[in-house]
Amino acid sequence: RPPGRGRRPSSRPEVITLLDRAGLLPAITFVFSRAGCEAAVTQCLAAGVRLTSAAERTQIGEVIEARTKDISDADRGVLGYATWREALERGVAAHHAGLLPIFKEVVEELFVRGLVKMVYATETLALGINMPARTVVLEKLVKWNGQVHAEVTPAEYTQLTGRAGRRGIDIEG
Repeated sequence: RPPGRGRRPSSRPEVITLLDRAGLLPAITFVFSRAGCEAAVTQCLAAGVRLTSAAERTQIGEVIEARTKDISDADRGVLGYATWREALERGVAAHHAGLLPIFKEVVEELFVRGLVKMVYATETLALGINMPARTVVLEKLVKWNGQVHAEVTPAEYTQLTGRAGRRGIDIEG
């Protein structure tokens, strides 16, 4: 649909569907808030998004089990492990500074291996982590800079979108 007044933005699950059909996954969507990242994953689960095959789900489960075996059942309940795992098995994840470090590491590993196809992330993902994607989506061009809501600068835009089409990794992006 052409942009204009009265046009509603596509929902997050709709965006995933469009990207998947166009062969533009894996993707990173920058949301700019921890709560927004978690809400995006919740919306995808509620919409029934599933981007993985049975074989991929098995591989994802093996990685999760190996990397989280030392987390007690009680801690898993407090950490939202079941929902986190379900999202990963469907190929969707959140990545932000509020996640347990091992959860972030598992998301990164599964994304790099091509098993997680969509990550909703804060901009911390754009700094120092090599997670190349075919597509980068910015939900907004305004973010909280610690003092005010300000437009994303050209340098920030370049840093964020630099996850897509990484030389030697993906010729499209």
